[in-house]
Amino acid sequence: MLGATSTVTPDPILERIGDASTVLLLAPSLDSCEDDACLDLLTVTDPAQENVLSITFTQSATERVQLWDEYIEERPAQTGIISIGEMMRSTTADTSTTIQQSAGPLVIETVSDPSDLTDLGMTISSFLSEWDTNDNQTVACFHSITSLLQYADVQRVFRFLHVLTGKFDSSEVVAHYHMDPSAHDQQTISTLTPLFDAIVERDENDEWTVRQ
Repeated sequence: MLGATSTVTPDPILERIGDASTVLLLAPSLDSCEDDACLDLLTVTDPAQENVLSITFTQSATERVQLWDEYIEERPAQTGIISIGEMMRSTTADTSTTIQQSAGPLVIETVSDPSDLTDLGMTISSFLSEWDTNDNQTVACFHSITSLLQYADVQRVFRFLHVLTGKFDSSEVVAHYHMDPSAHDQQTISTLTPLFDAIVERDENDEWTVRQ
């Protein structure tokens, strides 16, 4: 269970979360600090030894790849992107796309209905099953809980995330979940925080803090 103490941390965040494998990232949406933290939390080891899974409601697959390339010189061994919702339907026509990259394949899957959490869960499980045959460290980014809460109430989201964090834990996945604290009341945030090993957030001085 999370304690009450908070420690101010310099960047990078990864050095300060210890062995936490399930992290809630509370940061303003569309802020460069959010991107910095996301890529830091996704590079827990050499990218050539990572399976990187991005689950995104708000960014296209192209934007996710461009973000990685902007920050990280080396591509992951395996890259998976689950694109959710209207934007992705218009660009990928609900198909599965595989693009061979020099450092490993990029596989894009789409979930056309953002409220279909069963389909989303099955798509995530498919990636985990596929990657279970290699020895790479799997890392995941869920972007974002704020978007998910537009399509499901907080109790349904809690149940979904409870199952997902358990699934990631059993597969030894290091995962972080984005959430914009300005978009939610404190009760909503407090309801979800027990699901995570660590809470990373910006304070009034624009410094990262960590609670575990």
